[in-house]
Amino acid sequence: MMRYRHNRGYRYRRFTNPPQAILNARLDNIAIVPASMLGMKALWQTAANTLPKGGVLLCHTQQNTRQRRLLERIGETFRQQGHAVMNLPIEQVAYR
Repeated sequence: MMRYRHNRGYRYRRFTNPPQAILNARLDNIAIVPASMLGMKALWQTAANTLPKGGVLLCHTQQNTRQRRLLERIGETFRQQGHAVMNLPIEQVAYR
């Protein structure tokens, strides 16, 4: 019989205090994009930069309805928290 230890502490060292510049950094916008769009960062980043501070850009494919529905629910959550949300299909970003 094997015993599992659920409360075992981390075996790795804890991180040191981060630099002050990182502690003071604030994110302007949030962009949630599929991994296939990471190579096209310049395209969706321009769309994200048009949003007001604290805005959220959600990119999805029109063919993947499951992905689109999931991002719509995520967008509703962000809207309830007071963020400006922009849903943008990949096809629209790629052909701008």
